[in-house]
Amino acid sequence: MQPPVDSLDRELMLFEYGTCSNPTQGAMLYERRNLLQTYMSEKQKWLTPSFDSEQKPCLRASHYVGLLPFSDVDGSHLLLIAPKGCQLEPKGSHLGLLRFLELIALVEGGSLPEKPLGFQGKLGPHQFLLFLAHHYGSLLKELCQRDFRSYYRPEEDELRSRIRGRLHIASYARLAVRGKPHILPCRWDEFTVDNWDNRILWAAARRLKQIAGQLAPEAAAWVWRPFKSLLPWFSAVAEVPITVHDLRKSRLDRTSRYYRHALAWAKLLIRGSDVPTAGGRTPPLVLNSNTAFEKFAAVVARDALPDAVWRCGSQKEKLPFLTGKKPQHREPDILLSNHHGTRAVGDAKYKDVLERAGSATLGAVDEESIDRVYIQPSDWNQLYVYMRISGATRGCFIVPFWNAEGRSIAWLQDFKFVTPPCDGNVRLAVLGLNLLQPLQKVKDEAADRLRGWLLES
Repeated sequence: MQPPVDSLDRELMLFEYGTCSNPTQGAMLYERRNLLQTYMSEKQKWLTPSFDSEQKPCLRASHYVGLLPFSDVDGSHLLLIAPKGCQLEPKGSHLGLLRFLELIALVEGGSLPEKPLGFQGKLGPHQFLLFLAHHYGSLLKELCQRDFRSYYRPEEDELRSRIRGRLHIASYARLAVRGKPHILPCRWDEFTVDNWDNRILWAAARRLKQIAGQLAPEAAAWVWRPFKSLLPWFSAVAEVPITVHDLRKSRLDRTSRYYRHALAWAKLLIRGSDVPTAGGRTPPLVLNSNTAFEKFAAVVARDALPDAVWRCGSQKEKLPFLTGKKPQHREPDILLSNHHGTRAVGDAKYKDVLERAGSATLGAVDEESIDRVYIQPSDWNQLYVYMRISGATRGCFIVPFWNAEGRSIAWLQDFKFVTPPCDGNVRLAVLGLNLLQPLQKVKDEAADRLRGWLLES
């Protein structure tokens, strides 16, 4: 039986800051926008009402990548938000998805992801989950083989026979007053692999399987394959529900780099799936690409420090801007300094770039066009203020572009303020990072260029 002509497909593909790839389906999706209000709230902004290239109303994705389910009279549907690089990659190469996961891996720690074998033919959300599961499974395997740990977990119970651990006198006294002197509340420490760190790690794996299982039975089998060999380690770990509020209970990420890398991804997956949903059987799963790029820019800046004399300020370091009844601060993305008083500020642009530039422009950036495409007068005003209040003599923008055949970075520094924001030899630059090239190479080349720029007299 053929579906009605005006029915929505079960799976709809969008790109970051793009509309539905099928114009007809996109128009029907816009007509059902009242069903997607959860994803268009002021707090979330995963989708926004907009206009397409023909000035027709549509729903446009924002800077989140992942799966957004919703329901209507036709049943359950799924929006797949693909990374921007997927729109500009060679057709069928899956390069954009792999590079996106590389971007997250470089900022969250751990080894770089590789293409999973046998992914060919697995399209749409299956492919997204398969890539995530393959990389996360490799991190857990490395953890289990090198540093799988037990530790003491606090326990409390009411024992009616023998005392185990320490008797909780205050609780015992309250129970005795209520006529229950035979109940002995005890507290003790249980040395076990069933601790909160391992619970969080295993819950993230189960969450991937749960999401895939709602798509198709074979998808759950593909996604679960990397975790099957880990069952002997995690069989004693309780399968308790984990929310974002439980993530603060982890401890081993402060003492073990293997736990730190694996837990970073586990927390990313749990936070991305523990979000409001607009219906449907499949849980949502979204990853913030804007935050990932800002962190990547900070990693590049830290690697660019010339020596131990230089330091990189904490993420979003506050600079005093206005005093009085309502004081204000300004927070540059990157703030570098040394003990000689030399300072540099950097401003990472991602959301603004995707909002302003068309797909064709994003894929054809070079040193002659990068500033004209990306940097607006308001951006220069903002950088001027950052440099003025921080006393920085160097200021730069860090922006993305996507070009499978282009160079790893684009660099332009032929700029000059008519009235310098501070005393000294002021230098300005724009650094473009090609997110369709191997990102380890992009990071190294960008850091080398920034390092030389910092040392220029």
